[in-house]
Amino acid sequence: MHEWQAAHLFVGVRNVNEDFFTSDITTLFINSSCGIFPTIAASYPIANYPFSGLTVYFDVSRGGWTFRNSLYNGTGYNGWKRRDNPFLVRPAKDGVFNISQLEYAHSGAHYFAGVAVHSRQYTVGTDGEMPSADAAAHKTTCAWWAYAEQPVWSAADHCVTCMAQYSENTCHQSACYRYAEVGCAYCDSLNQCGLSAQCARFRQGTEHSVELTYRRQLNRHIALQPSFQYINNTEGNFTALCARLYYSF
Repeated sequence: MHEWQAAHLFVGVRNVNEDFFTSDITTLFINSSCGIFPTIAASYPIANYPFSGLTVYFDVSRGGWTFRNSLYNGTGYNGWKRRDNPFLVRPAKDGVFNISQLEYAHSGAHYFAGVAVHSRQYTVGTDGEMPSADAAAHKTTCAWWAYAEQPVWSAADHCVTCMAQYSENTCHQSACYRYAEVGCAYCDSLNQCGLSAQCARFRQGTEHSVELTYRRQLNRHIALQPSFQYINNTEGNFTALCARLYYSF
């Protein structure tokens, strides 16, 4: 790793969660805490947590603009065997995966757009099973996305922020080829609460979900965040109640 005043270069084992997609509002919601659009995460066997891979990553910033780019081995790994470890570089078998993202931040607003390109096409069946790298077509496909996060009201330490994001995959036979989300969050020095709605088009059918979450800072070190989710898809209607406990020091 090497850092300049306005740039950063990294070569080594990494995963896409570390650099792309996330923002202050998206990380509040548990449903999208992975940060990665399903048009990418569900459609390619990439270095997405818990998988990693060898990466050449760099970013360059100027003013409120930031450009990021990562070049990965086309498949992520999490084993420690000869043929299953994150240090493998096999473009002939696994393909090549590249992500580029352009960001702009100003006065609390945050916008970004990007594209992910894979040298393989992973066409899944209606059962959702992804083919192996050997069975994937040697055809380049990509997914693109856009995200906007805009404060709409603020007073002292109180703030209301709205967000919207959209993504598509160029291959409609991929596991997920369309995704959209809208949401709103209120924040102050001790509280954060948010409401968001998501829609994802999978090969198995369309899934809709809604999340209501609330985070309370109990003291300087501990915060608690319960979350309620309602999910509707071809399998039926579901609800989920979960919670995060934060401890910072």
